[in-house]
Amino acid sequence: MIQDKRIAFYQYILLTLVVGLSVAVVKTTIAQEVYVQTGFEEFAVGEQPDDWEVAGGQFEVTKDTVKTDKRALAILGGGDGDGLGPPIETENPIISVEFWIYIESGGRSFNLKVASADNIGENTGCTYINWNADMVRLYDGAAWQPIGDFETDTWKYVRIVANVDKSEFDFYVGDNRNDALGAKAEKGLPFRNAALGPVAKWVVFYVWGMTAPGYVDDLLVYEGEAPLDLAVDPNGKLTTLWGRVKQGL
Repeated sequence: MIQDKRIAFYQYILLTLVVGLSVAVVKTTIAQEVYVQTGFEEFAVGEQPDDWEVAGGQFEVTKDTVKTDKRALAILGGGDGDGLGPPIETENPIISVEFWIYIESGGRSFNLKVASADNIGENTGCTYINWNADMVRLYDGAAWQPIGDFETDTWKYVRIVANVDKSEFDFYVGDNRNDALGAKAEKGLPFRNAALGPVAKWVVFYVWGMTAPGYVDDLLVYEGEAPLDLAVDPNGKLTTLWGRVKQGL
């Protein structure tokens, strides 16, 4: 009889711990909001992504240079000042941006901005990065500064954590997501200029003096600096635990 009560007590304790941990995971997951998650499969080939802001440029969804599944975003060229990107609505000053990237050899490729201005074309107050030949670099408001070497003609995985409150960002790169997350980051890199607002408003793929095409797949934008908990489906595309919880799955 005493033995049965002990077993029942231990089972109760174990069940309480399991439920408590499950609730904690769900709360943590729901709290980290995702703003953009796309492998570009939902967009038409040869067209620009729907609901993104576009200012000129040779931007299109492609099936020719792809990392996962059947489509990616091609940044092929355009006039100086052209750009496209999704608007971000957030109250969090820290935003993380992740993506697969392929830069063709041949010179300067596209720029990337994590911008705090209302206008997508504004270049001050933002993370301002460029891929040029075999290097990735930033513009600090006065000159281009190297961040590090960057291999061309192959897919790499990049993670950027932009802190709008501090006007600085961290840069990670690897051969895949796990490799990038475990890599030694270049930390505390400066924005082009001090942020113009308290939060990010845009993630922008931007053209200036571009001579080499670039491609992006599996774009992921979310709040905070903690890496989002991701899983990979059988087709190799990224899915979020956040998304499954939000859908009640």
